[in-house]
Amino acid sequence: MYIRRTNKVLESNNVKDPDVLECEPVIPPLMHSKNGAGYDVIDTVVATLTELPQYVMNENTMLFRMDARTAWTRWAFSLMNYAVSLNGNLPGTDQVKGRMHKNAVILGDFLVPYYGMTAGRAVATALIAIDDIGMHYVEAKKAKAPTEEIVASWIPYVNDLASLMNELNPNNWPIMLLQDLFNNLIRAWQDQLDARAAGDILADEIAIDYLNKLVVTGVKDHNFGGYSSIADVFSRGIIAQFPAMFSE
Repeated sequence: MYIRRTNKVLESNNVKDPDVLECEPVIPPLMHSKNGAGYDVIDTVVATLTELPQYVMNENTMLFRMDARTAWTRWAFSLMNYAVSLNGNLPGTDQVKGRMHKNAVILGDFLVPYYGMTAGRAVATALIAIDDIGMHYVEAKKAKAPTEEIVASWIPYVNDLASLMNELNPNNWPIMLLQDLFNNLIRAWQDQLDARAAGDILADEIAIDYLNKLVVTGVKDHNFGGYSSIADVFSRGIIAQFPAMFSE
């Protein structure tokens, strides 16, 4: 497969390989509820998709999923590091900002072997844009300035990222699911930054715990009350779309 991005439209050319098993997962309707911290959660998610082929249940996929969790953790939690550095007037603030962008590029690089360099750069650019709005939010909080317009400016960038990823992998990355995950991520960022600014240690801990579940671990499905993490949706989607690339 190669991907060419022109005028924000991804054109995909697929060469069929008769030896490659194509997974066609069934995307269930999304349902929402509130968790204990008051966040929207997705009750029916990727955990209910069609099972992956048995031959991809191996060390290759395990390492890939763990690497994806590491990369998404570094990206999502780097905004908190920026807030600590900026509010502490630390000399390495510019370097922390640079690492945020680097972490976005690393996530884009994950896609290159499967979708090509153009697609990888496009996803990295979308993540960097979301990063930059987060930094504006941190700076506004420090200056005690209004944040409403900054928060509203996140929405189109989240929608663009969700649309881009869906174009790359429509069967495994549904737009509504991605929008839900990333919108909840932005809310959790705000809650954590607001709690830290207010000195509310308990609220800070709750937000950090939720961020970890949302981005990294997910929540085990208890009677359709759980959800998969951003990292697992990301890695599982790639494995499901390209299972032959993960066979031993």
